[in-house]
Amino acid sequence: MASVCNVRCAVRALLRHARRVPSTPSTRVLSSAPRASAAAAAGFNGFTRASNPTVGTHRGRPPRTQTALASTLNPEGTIDANLGGGSVDQVRITRVDGSNVGELSDVLLSLGATCCSVEDADLGTERETELYAGDDKVWHMCDVTAMFPSGCDIDAVMADAVDILGVKSIEYVVETIPDNDWVNVVMDSFVPIKVGDGLWIVPEWAKTLPEGEEGALSVVLEPGLAFGTGEHPTTRLCLGWLRDNAETCVKGKHVVDFGTGSGVLAIGALLMGAAKATGVDVDPLSVKSARRNAQLNGIGDERLALFCADGSDGSDLPQDCDDAVDCVVANILVGPVTQLAPLFARYAKRGVGRVCVSGVLATQVPTVREAYGKWFDDLTYTEEGGWAVVSGVRNSTPAP
Repeated sequence: MASVCNVRCAVRALLRHARRVPSTPSTRVLSSAPRASAAAAAGFNGFTRASNPTVGTHRGRPPRTQTALASTLNPEGTIDANLGGGSVDQVRITRVDGSNVGELSDVLLSLGATCCSVEDADLGTERETELYAGDDKVWHMCDVTAMFPSGCDIDAVMADAVDILGVKSIEYVVETIPDNDWVNVVMDSFVPIKVGDGLWIVPEWAKTLPEGEEGALSVVLEPGLAFGTGEHPTTRLCLGWLRDNAETCVKGKHVVDFGTGSGVLAIGALLMGAAKATGVDVDPLSVKSARRNAQLNGIGDERLALFCADGSDGSDLPQDCDDAVDCVVANILVGPVTQLAPLFARYAKRGVGRVCVSGVLATQVPTVREAYGKWFDDLTYTEEGGWAVVSGVRNSTPAP
């Protein structure tokens, strides 16, 4: 069963399972020994760099996304069955300046951390930033989480980190996560999710729906590697829109899922009767995940074409998408959503094509409507939990 648990599932279990553990985290501030100069120069957030560090530092490229457990990946991109057994100590450092997370992560790994992950500290807010493969940019502020084997002297490790980095202090939170069967923890954390009337997202290992829902439409997923497991309101909003507009926008149509992630929207559209779907993402792991999920739903390459674009402009998609797509769906972030309006206008059939975009906060709807108003009419939105899905109909204005 371990082979169905991929890297992000395991990371989520390791990093978030602590919420269900009745232990009390301890917050500590580690200071370095006095140095020749007491003045501190700004640089790290959460810890400050000494003006005259006695130990040189090295600067690695800051991770673009979560990098935890990379060493346990097998060639299929799944987790080997060596995650069970033994408690671990979780060390969390929040609000770290993005330019310093690579250096910090390298040091923690060199001092015995078994894995290290970096997340956008502004995740889920209007300041959230999406990064693409090949980007040289980093998140402005990051949260860094490292895992250490049980029994490791965390205070000593962090004292060494202070010295190596040449900083005055590091503030961190330590929490012990008890022994567990991590594979089962991961599997138990994903259950069938009802995303609308007669519509469910079901993890591969839990295909049985609740009583009375046996005839519902089920999108089977291997949760983890890519966004789109049904847990977020935007996924539910997009699937609900596809379901509600299936007769006019989906059945027998060509649907493009831009930022496909797990492939859930493209797969959902095909299960609702789409003749063809095209999925595109900038992350190769997402494309791999989408292909795997398509197989779980009995969908072959002849119905779902998947592309990995080098950037966010869709330039790698085939030219036969131009003015040939019945429906474009995109569940990403408001920045890319607005920037991609001209491209989606180019894809959608003039006069009849539809667009459905999300990853948008309800407060950001006016921005999206302004970006799409030139090429799309009847722009409306639906809201859930502060998030929104915006849809419209392609007009006859030529696309750039």
